[in-house]
Amino acid sequence: MAVYKKNQSAYGIGNPRVDVFNEPIVATRVPTVNDRAEIGTVWCYKDVTGTDNVYILTSIVASSSNWTNCGGGSGNFDAITVNPGDINVTAGDVILAAGDVTLTTGAINVAAYVTAGVVVNSAAGLLATSAGTDGQVLIGSTGLAPAWSTLTAGGGITITEAAGTITITNPGATGTTFGTDAGGPVDPTVAGLTTFEGYDVNITTDGATLNTVRIRLADDIVSVASITATNDLDMLAGTCTIVSDDNAANAIYLHANAGVNEAIHIHADQGTANDSVYMHSDVGGVAIGSGLAAADSISLNSADAAGGIDIDFGTGGMTVDGANGAFTLQTGTAAILLGVDAVAKDVSLGNATGASSLTLASGTGNLIATSTDDMTLDAIGVLELNSSGGIIGIGNDAIAQNINIGTGGAQRVVTVGNTTAASSVILDCGTAGVSVGASTNAHTTTVGSTNTTSALILQTGTGAYTQTVGGIWDVNAVGAVTIDSTGGALSIGAGADAQNIAIGTGGAQRIITLGNATDATSVVVNSGTGNIDIGVNARAHTVRVGGTTDASALTLQAGTGNFVQTAGGIWDVNAVGAATIDSTGGAISIGSGANAFGINIGDGAAQRDLVIGNDSGATSVNIYGGTGDCTFGANPTDHTTNVGSTNGVSAMSLGSGTGGIVLVAGGNVDIQPATGTAAANSITLNGKVTVATLTGQTTATTAQETFTITNSEISATSGLIVTVGNTGAADARMTLEQVKPAAGSVEIKTQNNGGADLAGDVIISIIVLS
Repeated sequence: MAVYKKNQSAYGIGNPRVDVFNEPIVATRVPTVNDRAEIGTVWCYKDVTGTDNVYILTSIVASSSNWTNCGGGSGNFDAITVNPGDINVTAGDVILAAGDVTLTTGAINVAAYVTAGVVVNSAAGLLATSAGTDGQVLIGSTGLAPAWSTLTAGGGITITEAAGTITITNPGATGTTFGTDAGGPVDPTVAGLTTFEGYDVNITTDGATLNTVRIRLADDIVSVASITATNDLDMLAGTCTIVSDDNAANAIYLHANAGVNEAIHIHADQGTANDSVYMHSDVGGVAIGSGLAAADSISLNSADAAGGIDIDFGTGGMTVDGANGAFTLQTGTAAILLGVDAVAKDVSLGNATGASSLTLASGTGNLIATSTDDMTLDAIGVLELNSSGGIIGIGNDAIAQNINIGTGGAQRVVTVGNTTAASSVILDCGTAGVSVGASTNAHTTTVGSTNTTSALILQTGTGAYTQTVGGIWDVNAVGAVTIDSTGGALSIGAGADAQNIAIGTGGAQRIITLGNATDATSVVVNSGTGNIDIGVNARAHTVRVGGTTDASALTLQAGTGNFVQTAGGIWDVNAVGAATIDSTGGAISIGSGANAFGINIGDGAAQRDLVIGNDSGATSVNIYGGTGDCTFGANPTDHTTNVGSTNGVSAMSLGSGTGGIVLVAGGNVDIQPATGTAAANSITLNGKVTVATLTGQTTATTAQETFTITNSEISATSGLIVTVGNTGAADARMTLEQVKPAAGSVEIKTQNNGGADLAGDVIISIIVLS
């Protein structure tokens, strides 16, 4: 589990808040990157095995804590890196139990503790230096430690030892000279000439040539000194190996010094391998130098038409230095490749010194520069991209990357295009946007020319065309100004900003036309929560809205707000067809103001039907008379007045306050109840006015009978009007004894007060008053 600790705070006089640094964290584990505290917190690692250690929190980077090991006790470390500084051991030993000691750079300096000499390993495994005396060499012995010894020699050989050197010499005797005559003795052992010990036919005199000894290389020849030939050295067979053990600059030296036509020629006549002529140095270099003052002083030529030259080098690099001479690389029709292998590297051409220049030319072919990372072209002078025969493309591939031109912070003029008559500038962007001068800096953006024949076209296809102006937007034209759209709506002031829009408000007399007379044209004027004023100034004029042709239609609507019409004179509405006043969300009020005047609906002399309300389920009709009277069908003409619906679930409420309700019907008032029949003493029959018929009743004379009627309109406190009647031929008389209402039902107790038993039906009528 990670530890998270922050400094605590204390409060004191004069300083309302002081940070109190955390106490050291003591734990039986080492800290991890998830353990956090204030920088500088000490972590004491108390190991149960007795291995103690101390860590200090030095930084927290990207939510990862860095705890630095300070050591403690004997110390156990996964790795130790000292940079900068030294590792000083003032006491004890440095013991390497496993692994290696690797020295990647520098040297091991033990000068202060051991003398100069050779490091040797003793039988006990200890390393120590051993210094020999002048001329001694270290000689090994199988199974034993090497020892310093001096060289000894016999047979007249002298060995001279000195500091750092051993010289071996053979004084010998004075050399013997012998000669031969032309044609004279073939065998040098005759006539008292020098005798060759171990002579064989490998060394003979050449009887045909004066003073010549012929050496035949049937066996190896070892020379303790140089071999000089005043003419040719020819070898007609075998392998020629020249080995030198001379540790000097010219250990093997081929030297031609005869005249201006001399040449040294190394020739492999029949070898077909790519190393038939091979120069090799194990640990040193190979140098080729020429003193000829000519363009081909050093020539590497692969003469075969299909031949090539392969140069391989390692991490030391390859450098070609020229002393003010040109460097030419030509390949005919083949490609020139620089650094095209799949290994990451830097490739540089040219330099930034003085008047240096760099020219890249491709003739009639393509010049391609590709970089998988940044590509920078920087010039103190003019930087030009020109094409004399084709298009100049920047960012014309299919890769989605931004293109910046002139985006540096320095003040500059960025010019695209020129003023030549036929020149054109095209800015395109696919499905994203084009921004011209869209920064937040104050500046003037100019598009288009003031030349009288110039034209400016701004188009967006099927997308939106938006102009945003922080100040005044002024459009002036000597000719007509046309704003048109072939496929979408034209919007002026369609944004959410509260700004006035003025059209034709100048002082000059003019005609302002909105819309046209085309059949499908429509004009929509909206104003949000504000007003729409048409011709509301104080001047006398006629305001006309709508068309006069047969197919014209006029719709005036106010959404959820009020629709107010005010006429100082007569308001006349005439329609050849139906005239409809409707509301989808609020009440329709006619004459709802406080002014005292009559409201006439349908009072014309022509015969007509007057309909208020409709037969939809939720429709309600309210007619109020204030302190006056409400009259329905009270004229003396014969007619039927219908109020309410005959639908089974319809309801009607007649209210009159404390004034009462008067039904004037000449004694003909009809109330239609809810009816129900049941062959039992109980029935469920819901309604304010109900008539229940309970059939098959047999109640003895003077006997009582209880009936229960379940009715959802009845409550325990309901006032009820109940009548009980019965049918049957005998003299049975069912009379009401008790009415006991309850929640959702009523219990009715009756008694047969007749002279005969009841054998018929009982009819119970109920009017629920409350």
